[in-house]
Amino acid sequence: MEKDVKDALIKYRMERSLESVEAAKLMLENNMLTSAMNRIYYAMFYAVQALLITKRVSFSKHGQVKGFFNKEFVHKGTIPVHFGKVYNKAFEYRQKFDYVDFEIPSIDMVKEYYNMQKNFFKKYKHT
Repeated sequence: MEKDVKDALIKYRMERSLESVEAAKLMLENNMLTSAMNRIYYAMFYAVQALLITKRVSFSKHGQVKGFFNKEFVHKGTIPVHFGKVYNKAFEYRQKFDYVDFEIPSIDMVKEYYNMQKNFFKKYKHT
């Protein structure tokens, strides 16, 4: 992948991440908890996808993105284990709240993950 294409793709994915952060904020402010949790996960997902481009890889499945991220960044110490756990748990919650009937996150949980994803984003947006 050429540098200009790589840079454009990273920029695009980070813009999608930022848009998801803003959407999560609006949804949280309007007590749309399931949708807010979904956007929180996607904010991290798009940032992780951007990070994967630095290794010249891209995957179509969320599980593949998560697996590579954990193997190449968390387990190798580039990303602290704490942030790996936050991302992994957000992945689980997104699936649970999107696909399991009558499962709704608490406001406290959504606020906690909103703050954690903001910290994740701030720390690793330039990695």
